[in-house]
Amino acid sequence: MSEVLVGFTHPLVDHIDGVHACIEARVDRVVLTEAMADALMATTGAGLIPVVITRPHAIMSYLARYHLTIAGGRWLVRDGAHLRDPLTGVVADSVERALSGEQVVGPTQRDVADPMRFLVAVSTQSPADDDTLLGDAILSLTRRLTGTAPACWGAHEPMTLAWDRVAYTEASKAWMPGPVRWMVADATGTARFTTTVRRTKGGVEETTTGILLAPTASGADLTTLAVDALTGLAADAAAPLFATVSMQRGRADLAFDGQPVSAAVPLAALVGPRATRALAPDLDLLAREFGAVTAGRARTPSIVVGFGATIASPVSTAVRFTQALGTEQIAKLLSRSGGAS
Repeated sequence: MSEVLVGFTHPLVDHIDGVHACIEARVDRVVLTEAMADALMATTGAGLIPVVITRPHAIMSYLARYHLTIAGGRWLVRDGAHLRDPLTGVVADSVERALSGEQVVGPTQRDVADPMRFLVAVSTQSPADDDTLLGDAILSLTRRLTGTAPACWGAHEPMTLAWDRVAYTEASKAWMPGPVRWMVADATGTARFTTTVRRTKGGVEETTTGILLAPTASGADLTTLAVDALTGLAADAAAPLFATVSMQRGRADLAFDGQPVSAAVPLAALVGPRATRALAPDLDLLAREFGAVTAGRARTPSIVVGFGATIASPVSTAVRFTQALGTEQIAKLLSRSGGAS
């Protein structure tokens, strides 16, 4: 963390508690408005940790929660004179005490009436030329996982620009070398994405993370849907590097409440052509041990694997798959590519 800026103020920051810049959100739904985005940037730039404090029953949009997290911030729930940290379960009478606890909340089971959501993360690399169009991961996954399409985009919530892939690409190019972050959503409330675009040594990297409402189906069926979606992504995306799809039970509106979240369960992963060449994995071993298949372009295939194909738990299977590829090699490849946000 940088040196704390003495005398820091911001219109959204209600008080400073040590190194914590506290934003008392007096609304029932916290979203990433332009003012909130500016507050997160300003507080971190001042060497402070942003803390959003909400009412007990307030919810936070996926996009606000994501950007708060990548800013190194925290979310506290105010209940009377006490503050609760949903991440650790600690309840205390001050911000510092509430955030200093080491008690970690164990895996939480949401109500079975809560729907499943897909959590996706994709890194793609495209040539830095005039013909490149960004957004292929969003287009592919939205269609294949929810049957919808992007409808709006922008830098904040609410997103007021009608989706236009050319305009999205040109706006991203205007901010190069970046990074620049955008938000994209469909029209039905079933898909929300945030992207980070930057120029790297390998071209233009677009990192996409998102949350999508999953259909009501068994875990096995959702795994099949995830594998099919990544198989399609291998053909749809110009240059996928890595991609993962997980599932997590939660709210149907894709927001988060102040309760501990349930653990995400990995469903499927994709290793793109460039990563496959760099990692040089034993394809026969991956097929035999994990049921991995090749997908996409015949001359430059990707590897796609579903983590429900073995009797082991999806989490342990995902860990073993990563180890089989080479954990250190993956880290080095991401580092050479410019990393993912």
